[in-house]
Amino acid sequence: MLPSFMDFNIRKPSHIFSLLLLSVTLILIIVLPVLSFFDASLPSELSQMTQLPDTMKLIFEIFLLTFQLALITVLLIFFPVIWYVLVNKLTLKEVFNRLRLRLEGIDVAFLWGIVSAVVMFGIVFLIGLILVFMDYNVEELSNIPNLQQYFSIPSLFLLIAIQPIAEEIFFRGFLLDKIESLAGKSMAIVTTAVLFGLAHMSYGKIYPVIMPMIMGLILGFVVIKTKNLYSAIIAHVIFNLTAFILSILSQNLVPEALIL
Repeated sequence: MLPSFMDFNIRKPSHIFSLLLLSVTLILIIVLPVLSFFDASLPSELSQMTQLPDTMKLIFEIFLLTFQLALITVLLIFFPVIWYVLVNKLTLKEVFNRLRLRLEGIDVAFLWGIVSAVVMFGIVFLIGLILVFMDYNVEELSNIPNLQQYFSIPSLFLLIAIQPIAEEIFFRGFLLDKIESLAGKSMAIVTTAVLFGLAHMSYGKIYPVIMPMIMGLILGFVVIKTKNLYSAIIAHVIFNLTAFILSILSQNLVPEALIL
């Protein structure tokens, strides 16, 4: 199969349009988080907006949650699908196949997803314990406090259950497919893992950047192994929800896990 990016033709307006949309996604999802890592002014300004009366704070939270979910849907799902349709000339059924969103073998994908979530949680837990014993500041181990500045527990639960689906479609679906077609499976796994880590730099902490890279390696490997994106989606959602529940119920018993 020829590399799918070879379908791109700079002379076609529809292809230029698709490239612009994909560029917007890469800028907002990866470039801006990298820039914000070195400039904490934006998060501080947002945190000031949470110092509002309860009614206004609730309205602000609902708006922020709706905006966040709508934004990730457009950037991480809709724009890649547009590329597949306009540049690669694929039908919707073919798009699902290229993204490896296949119901065939869903039982195997589900098992791999559970195993992967357990492995990822074990890695996070062990590294967290090591850092704690090294007197590392435990507040740097989690991005949950950052998220709690803007969202209540119900909103956070909804966000961390839905956002991983969009992230997996973009990173382990679209990007993995494109990079794999150009540079092979190993390079695709490593590159998407690095980009996934960079996308978490907006939290301004090193740990929530390195750990997603490690998780990205595992999730990328699982997708290639199972040929099914549902394995990574299941692993990501289980990991996030488990990490969130443990951080809420037993923050003093275990190191706060990372929400990817």
